Amino acid sequence: MSISPLVLKLGLVRFATSLLVVLLANVLNRVLIVELQVSASLVTFSFAFQHVMTPIGLVAGYFSDTRSIWGWRRLPYIWGGMALSLIVMPFFPIWARSLALEPQSWIVLNQGVLLFSLFGIGTTVSATAINALLVDQIPEAERGSALTLVWIMTLAGFIVGSSLLHHLLPLYNPAWLDEVFGIVTILALLISLWGTWGIERRTAATPTPLPSLSRLWPTLRLLGSNSQALIFFVFLWASVMFLAIQTFILTSYGGEVLRLPVAETTRFGIYISYGIIIGMIGGHLLLGQWRHFGAKTILALGLILSSLAFGLLSLTSFRPALSLGLGSLWLLGLARGLYNVGISYLTMSLAPSACSGVFMGLWNLVSGLGLVAGEMAGGLLRDQTLQMVGDLNCTYGLIFLLEGLGLLAGLALLLPLNREKYWERYKFLIAKRSA
Repeated sequence: MSISPLVLKLGLVRFATSLLVVLLANVLNRVLIVELQVSASLVTFSFAFQHVMTPIGLVAGYFSDTRSIWGWRRLPYIWGGMALSLIVMPFFPIWARSLALEPQSWIVLNQGVLLFSLFGIGTTVSATAINALLVDQIPEAERGSALTLVWIMTLAGFIVGSSLLHHLLPLYNPAWLDEVFGIVTILALLISLWGTWGIERRTAATPTPLPSLSRLWPTLRLLGSNSQALIFFVFLWASVMFLAIQTFILTSYGGEVLRLPVAETTRFGIYISYGIIIGMIGGHLLLGQWRHFGAKTILALGLILSSLAFGLLSLTSFRPALSLGLGSLWLLGLARGLYNVGISYLTMSLAPSACSGVFMGLWNLVSGLGLVAGEMAGGLLRDQTLQMVGDLNCTYGLIFLLEGLGLLAGLALLLPLNREKYWERYKFLIAKRSA
C-alpha cells in the first residue's frame, strides 16, 4: 500500500511534538530527580498535568466536528495546539531551577502545574484534530494502517530527539539547559510549519452532523450506552495506566540502580523507541498479510510480552545486570509496538465518521487519564515504597513487578470486546434516537 502524503505530513507534526516530549520526559525529568535531587512525587505530580488537560481535547474535537473556522475544520486546532506547546517550552528550565531551590514552595509548584497544563492543552488539541482528520480523509479500510504510520513517525521523533539530546547534553550542564530547550523548540516549530502546509482544503461549507450527534453531551451518552464502547475505553485506560507507571522512574532507575550517567539514561528512550518501531512494523505486516490475526490477537501478544519485559526489569533491579536491563528495554519497546498497532487498528475500526472528533477526543481523554494515573503512581510508589523498604533496588523491583501483573490482568478486559456487537449496538442507538 502506498503511503498517503497526508499521513506523512500529519506524521511530521507528531514527530515535532515528540521532540518536545522527549526533552521533558528524558532530560528535564532525569535532571530534576537525579542531579537536582527533587522528590520524584513532586516531579511526577507536575508532569502529569499535561495529561489532566485531555478533556479540552474532547471539547475541541466536538467543535471541529460541528463548526469550521475560516473555512477549515481541523487545521486551526492543529495550528493552535502546536503553537501553545511551543510557546511554553523555554520556561521549563527556569521553573526547574526554581523548584530545586524551593521544593516546598506552593507558588513554584503551581507554576510547574500551569506550564505542564498549557503544554498538555496544546498537545491534546493538536493530536485530537490530527486523528479526526485521518478519519475524515482516509478510507475506512486504511485508517488503522494510517494511524499506525503516524504513530511510527511519532516514535521516530523520540529516537531523533534522544540522539540529538545525547550529543547536545552529554553531561548535565545548567548553563546549557536553556540553549538546548531553545534549539529543540525552534526545530519543532519549523517541522510543524512544514507538516501542516496544505493538509486541509479550505471550504465555505458548514459541517452538518446527524441530529442525534449535533450536541456534545447526547453524543457522549450515545457512546456510553454502548456496552462494547465502555469495555473498550476501560481496557484502554487500564492498559495505558499500567504501561505508564515506569514513564518517569525509568531513567532514575538507570541512574540509581544501574549507575549510568545522564547521557546513557537519555538513550533509554532510543532503545525503547527502536523496539517499538520494530514491533509496530512487524504487527502492521502481520495484520496486512494475515487478517485472521486480528487487532485483539496483536494486543494480547503485546500485553504478554510487556509483562515479561517488566518481569525482567524487576529481576535486574534486585540483581543489577546492565546487559539484561538494556535487553529488557528493547523487549518492552517491541511489546509496546505490538500494543500500539493493535490499539490503532481497533480504535479506527470503532471510530464513527459522523462524530470522529468526539470519539478521538474521548480516546485521547481516556488515554490521558490513564497516563495521569500511571505517571503519578510511578513517582508516588517510588517514594512510598522506598520509605517502607529502605532499599532502592527492592523499590524499583516491586514497582516493575506490579506493572507486569497489571498488564496480564488487562487480558480479562480484552477478551469480551467484540467489534460486530459494537457496531450493531451503535446502529441501533442511532436509529432509536433518530426515530
